[in-house]
Amino acid sequence: MAHGPVRARVEVGAAVCERHDHGTRWRLPAGVELAPLRAAAAAGIGGWQIEDDGSLWLAARSSLADQLGETPWPWADAVALARQIVAILVVAESAAIPIDALTPAAIERDEGGNVVLLAEGWLTRLCGAEVSAPVSRLSRWMAPEQIDGAPPSAAGNRYALGLVLYRLLAGVHPFAGKGLRLGLDDAASRGAPPLPDDVAVALPPGLQALVLRCLDPDPAARPASAQALADALAAIAQPRQFTAVSPRRATSIAPVSANVREPTEAPRRRGLGTVRAVALAAPIVAGLAYGLAIADQTTPLPAPARPQIHDVAPLGANTTRPDDCAACHPDAAAQWHASVMAHSAKSPLFQALEILIQEQAGREFGCDGGAGILRPSDGRTACRDRTTGIEVTGSGGALWCVNCHAPGENLRAAVPPWNGLDPTSPSHAPLASILPTASMDGISCVVCHEVHGPVQPGAAQGGGYEGNPDWISTVTGQRFSARPEDRRGVFGIANSGYDLDPAEFLVRGPSSRDVPGGAHRRPSDTARAYLRSSEFCGSCHDVRLFGTDVLGGPRGEHFKRLRNAYSEWAAWAQDERARGRVPASCQDCHMTTFPGICGPVADGASTLGQIAAGNTALARACPPGTALAPRAPGSRSTAPVATSSGSASARSSHYFSGVDVPLSPEFDAALIDDSTLDGQGLPLGARARRDLLLGATFRFEIDAPVRRGRTLEVPIVIENVGAGHRVPAGFSQEREFWVHLVVKDARGRTIYEVGRVDGPGDDLHDKRFIRINIDDGNVDAQGRPLGLFGADIVDGPDALQWDPAPQTGATELRGRGLINLQNGFLRCVTCIGVIDGAGRSRPRLRRTPARRQP
Repeated sequence: MAHGPVRARVEVGAAVCERHDHGTRWRLPAGVELAPLRAAAAAGIGGWQIEDDGSLWLAARSSLADQLGETPWPWADAVALARQIVAILVVAESAAIPIDALTPAAIERDEGGNVVLLAEGWLTRLCGAEVSAPVSRLSRWMAPEQIDGAPPSAAGNRYALGLVLYRLLAGVHPFAGKGLRLGLDDAASRGAPPLPDDVAVALPPGLQALVLRCLDPDPAARPASAQALADALAAIAQPRQFTAVSPRRATSIAPVSANVREPTEAPRRRGLGTVRAVALAAPIVAGLAYGLAIADQTTPLPAPARPQIHDVAPLGANTTRPDDCAACHPDAAAQWHASVMAHSAKSPLFQALEILIQEQAGREFGCDGGAGILRPSDGRTACRDRTTGIEVTGSGGALWCVNCHAPGENLRAAVPPWNGLDPTSPSHAPLASILPTASMDGISCVVCHEVHGPVQPGAAQGGGYEGNPDWISTVTGQRFSARPEDRRGVFGIANSGYDLDPAEFLVRGPSSRDVPGGAHRRPSDTARAYLRSSEFCGSCHDVRLFGTDVLGGPRGEHFKRLRNAYSEWAAWAQDERARGRVPASCQDCHMTTFPGICGPVADGASTLGQIAAGNTALARACPPGTALAPRAPGSRSTAPVATSSGSASARSSHYFSGVDVPLSPEFDAALIDDSTLDGQGLPLGARARRDLLLGATFRFEIDAPVRRGRTLEVPIVIENVGAGHRVPAGFSQEREFWVHLVVKDARGRTIYEVGRVDGPGDDLHDKRFIRINIDDGNVDAQGRPLGLFGADIVDGPDALQWDPAPQTGATELRGRGLINLQNGFLRCVTCIGVIDGAGRSRPRLRRTPARRQP
């Protein structure tokens, strides 16, 4: 067949290639079998047509690289194209045909939309020639293992298809904008990011999860074969539909309005008082040490339409992971991934503290590996009190740490009893080596949505779950309650007092509560009410440990309060009700758009308007070109959510915004200062959301300095005006807020500074550690550790010198030193001084007899 004049002729091994205007003719050498080439072409591989003379004609076609553009494809079109590609991959895998590296340039389409995957490398080898690399050593379309030097593989093709499908759906490559090397590093270490919110929410269930599974850095975690991938795409392309939700027209976020409730109308509590710091001269520069600048951000995205509801496979208690939930709830799953809840079990600090307690508490000769005081006991291998014979293992509360940090343990028990008699026992392993992958997800979707309500007292006696309601004295055998709220009928407060019931969410069967598609059940009214209550948060955010508070107190409690956030909230809520106001719940502040979103700046308005004027934390939170639009506690997103009736409903945020940043290696540091906004106008960066909360919490002001003789008084006002608990809250022994105060003279010279920590050698100097013990070999005659991780502490140069002392509860103080809001652990093993009533370290006065002169 004639195809026009020959424009060029090239030898490829023993073959001759003739270039024509509309394609290429390969004149093959003798001995090349045509049957495999004919079968491959029929399956869409190679794209050649075998002519009557035995030559191959490769017609010129348009490649996918020429058709991508910058606009996302409709998901149905993208899936249809992917199915054509995968159908060819199925043949290539089964017949072991080595197609070219799967890039957009190697995927061709004819005028009828039929797909061809190039296999020029295979044809070149058949003709006896060497094959040059079809792509460069570093290519955005390579699988991570190929970047490291592994040969092309079927698993690599499935990864490449994930890249292509991501590019079609999002309009951008998953690692675009990071540079080639950084993008490849991300691909190999962290995998691809979720699809953009406005894309993900419009996809059918399962599509985003499938794309991200194809892009897993581990080849074994990708779909097992091209056929498995074809089956998954077929299920997505042809689902059984139930209820269609009418698409909502995209709208932009409302600009700042003068009639919007301001942050100062948020929940209030008593002020922390006025502090006057004595210095020498002016001017003054001060600010909260938590403040850092934010990079430029983008404008907010419009609220996208929600997808239709499709039939999906039911979830299972032992297998469901948050990424499975992302198939239908991509926005909530993506928010959760960036939250502290997702990393509660992975935190290296948690892991280290947990195993430290097990290895050191109760350790003595005969129990050399530690007593496992907060791990389960089997009664046979437990460490026992040598005087009373009472088990020390588990006496502080079995799984006391695990029940809140990795509550999935209650669904799939994996932690073995602690063997106190054998320090080499596998039971002494850290939790990261024991817990299954699903439990290491921490406080996951499955855990929260299987919660039925609070535990009931005595549930453990009937074989049920009760968390850790008490601890046992190994001296007397007496059991001490850690939940005094039980006596008032408020159950399940503290120490994992939640009740998990798989039937609330995952157990399937004929039920009117099954969601359309049958993936899971809707929560019952009881469960829904509990999930929205502060008492649910109080089940883990009040933490009581065995022992007695060092300083005692009016309560006379036989436990130590390590976290007290719920109790602080309960006291504030009681005060709010007494004043005739409805108190905001924990969720109203930490799972909503409170205290505001970043919206477009109204014409003629300043960047912050009147709302955030003078509030540096709020000023940092919103990007240039946007302004803070305040939202009251409890203001939830109004983007449409698929429901059984097809209606829209308000939804909660799953960022769980706070002041903490996860320390686990799996947490992407880029999420701290992400300079973009989500579809509702909430900052994606954890630091910006923290600044929003702090800006709505503190009243932080400096009044006019007053000179008194040779001193300068600087009135500093710090007041909690927005939090329903103390600040800092929660585990406040590990959290502190302080004031960085700088006093300069008229020439700009610093003459007084306190609270500076921005340099690598800087520290807060209210205390000094003059000796720290990290030697666990320092034991007494019975092998018990002496002062492990203890320290000798004395007052530093910036020690508080206030009158009256802050511990007296005064709200107006005068003096100098570091203004530091923090609790601290205090236990005197061998005191080098004394601790006075204000909590200050004072030297111990000793009389030294006079020495007789010789």
